[in-house]
Amino acid sequence: MLGPGSTKFSVRHENMAGTISGTADGTPVMVASVPTSAGTRENVDLGHPVLNLQNNQDPKVSIQACSQKYGADAVRNIFVKLEERGTKSVFEEINLSDTALTDEGAKYLSQGLEGNVSVKTLLLPRSQIRTSGFQSIGKLIATLPNLDILVLSGNLGDPDSVAGEFKSGLSKNTSLRSLCLATCRLQGKGVQELCDGPLRSHPKLEHISLNYNRLEDEVCSSVSKMLSINKTLEYLELCGNSIGAAGAKELVNGLISNGGKLRRLGLAQNNLRFEGSKTMCEHFISTAGKALMYLDLRHNITTFQGHIELREMLKKPYDDDAANKGWMINFGERQLMLNAL
Repeated sequence: MLGPGSTKFSVRHENMAGTISGTADGTPVMVASVPTSAGTRENVDLGHPVLNLQNNQDPKVSIQACSQKYGADAVRNIFVKLEERGTKSVFEEINLSDTALTDEGAKYLSQGLEGNVSVKTLLLPRSQIRTSGFQSIGKLIATLPNLDILVLSGNLGDPDSVAGEFKSGLSKNTSLRSLCLATCRLQGKGVQELCDGPLRSHPKLEHISLNYNRLEDEVCSSVSKMLSINKTLEYLELCGNSIGAAGAKELVNGLISNGGKLRRLGLAQNNLRFEGSKTMCEHFISTAGKALMYLDLRHNITTFQGHIELREMLKKPYDDDAANKGWMINFGERQLMLNAL
């Protein structure tokens, strides 16, 4: 995006028609004026590979101001301007974080990017989309052959958000490597939809974040079954939920069946307590758990005495050495995160 004091682009208006010069590094520039929610207009470079409407270069601009400034109409106008010029989007990265995209904007985005071969990164966290918007994004990702990263965290979802078109679209996608669905209120039902469907067989997905989604022990059965089949996933985030000791046992069963393909697991800020933390620690130091390079068990309501016992079991005693008092316990290149809270 262009603005006062920008050093990224060299823009020169030659006449009333607004003739634009190229950039210093030869990057093509195709500037269009799009409306904002504040009733003003802003210049956006339609020819640059990065579209970033989360522009906070001015220290006086807040995230709230960003969300109030750009909305669905701005997104619609971007694709209208491209159509007027008889060209398609060349954006490789689209950052609409903290904008008021809403379900309407998600629909425009889906329509405007359908079948696009350029886009690789789609950042939509906290963009005020709900279930209908998730469905629009699901339709979109089914058509994007080169999408690597999709971030939808912090949106106003529910269990139905990832069912239907979203689930179907993820099943049809063959390129996605990282999917972030943290803090989307998916609950066990929503995560089960994913685990029983696309997460079992997605050919490229290496990382998924399901942090802060109100998950409890019951969902771990579906996660475990998914892990027993999925041999592509390398990093699973389940932090900030309510998974307890029973869920930990289910997860260990899945990790064993997984055969060590999952390399990183986040379980911080759950309800494992001593028993669940012990189950996970025992797996980490077992022969079956040797492939797990990173395990995060912090903030799982383990007492200080329980923490001492776990450290003894791990043969990494808690002593007066400052290096042994930290949260990170090193096992060569492997890391276990553990504390007494």
